[in-house]
Amino acid sequence: MKQDNIVPPDAGSGNALASGGNAVEVKDLVKTFDNGNVRALDGVSISVPVGQLLVIIGLSGSGKSTFLRHLNGLHLPTEGSVEVLGNVIPDLKRPELRSLRRDIGFVFQQFNIVGRLTCIENVLSGALGRIRGPRIGAMMYPKSLRVEAFEQLERVGLADRAWQRTDTLSGGQQQRVAIARSLMQKPKIVLADEPVASLDPEISGQVMELLVQCCIEDGITVLCSLHQVDLALGWADRLIGLRDGKVVLDSLVKGLDQEEVMGVYRELDPTGEKENEYRVSETDPSSQ
Repeated sequence: MKQDNIVPPDAGSGNALASGGNAVEVKDLVKTFDNGNVRALDGVSISVPVGQLLVIIGLSGSGKSTFLRHLNGLHLPTEGSVEVLGNVIPDLKRPELRSLRRDIGFVFQQFNIVGRLTCIENVLSGALGRIRGPRIGAMMYPKSLRVEAFEQLERVGLADRAWQRTDTLSGGQQQRVAIARSLMQKPKIVLADEPVASLDPEISGQVMELLVQCCIEDGITVLCSLHQVDLALGWADRLIGLRDGKVVLDSLVKGLDQEEVMGVYRELDPTGEKENEYRVSETDPSSQ
């Protein structure tokens, strides 16, 4: 297969950045559903510098996933602006949005890999935006990409499982394949939506360590939603707390008091006289 079937790296959104050198610039973002009856995001403004590891925390339904889905155009704002890598999302035409998405990797809670395919086939699928034409089977990809996919599997400790079906792997191993697939895109930004929610605490820590390490090595900006407060404090550069679609915490982790973090999971009672604390386990997502 000819090397010229690979799309040049600068065919995507390029090196354009949001205003002020930020990878992401969100201003006064409002998102409503159900004909405006449900307000999922309420005036969210967040700027994310290039290379920052930002973790978003909050209860289920607080708006974490909805926010992340605005950054790759899966949702469009009801009000406000969303700018990613210098691109104003609502203004993009479909080909421009596809181009931007080449620069945005996504790691999901349920892995979203194809179980009947081998590990290396799943990882290679991350390069589909960089080549022309569909591919069936690993050998249909250029040799250079097969070598690269193997290297990504080696990074996540699964080189010896390259030709194994992914549905035979453990949950933690499947998430490692998903991370390798995302890195295969050569993204500038990685969005990770509850990437360890279905994993036990020990494996969760291992996966977060791997994700952070790879993104630091590649200079990638990471926005990750988490339930586990201990993981957020252990791995983030900065924490954003959402409650009822509003930002209630925005702080660098260094020097951050854990009591302030747990305040994200509290709400005022109807009289406004006291706070009721939600029962939140820092390590067991099943209790949330």
